Amino acid sequence: MLQIWGKIIALSEVIQMMVKKLLGDLVKEERLRRELSQNALAERAHVSLRTVSDIESYNGNPRLETLSLLASYLDISLDSIILKNHSPMDPLTRQIMAELDACSPEEKELALYALRGLLEGLRKQKESSSPT
Repeated sequence: MLQIWGKIIALSEVIQMMVKKLLGDLVKEERLRRELSQNALAERAHVSLRTVSDIESYNGNPRLETLSLLASYLDISLDSIILKNHSPMDPLTRQIMAELDACSPEEKELALYALRGLLEGLRKQKESSSPT
């Protein structure tokens, strides 16, 4: 039994390090893409320089509030840290997401159904109008 717990703890540590690496790489990549120093990012995101440095060097355990401030400034979602989908959300997508956030679950279902129908129609129209 102790052997199993040891393996679980070791696996947990590996996962934690992987998440720290994903987070550090993502923050650094987005910071460099914006041509910011660590200090400039820290000031603009309202976090400490040490926090940015620790994250980028895979150290420390930032609080959710800190991650939220960084994600907000860098225009990335917190789930992108895990999902590795770190393309910034464009303004139109953000606007669509804001509309959906205000919907009830039933409204979201209807909106998804309508969107799929609309896109299917648009794609068919595009196919029929394109020269072959």
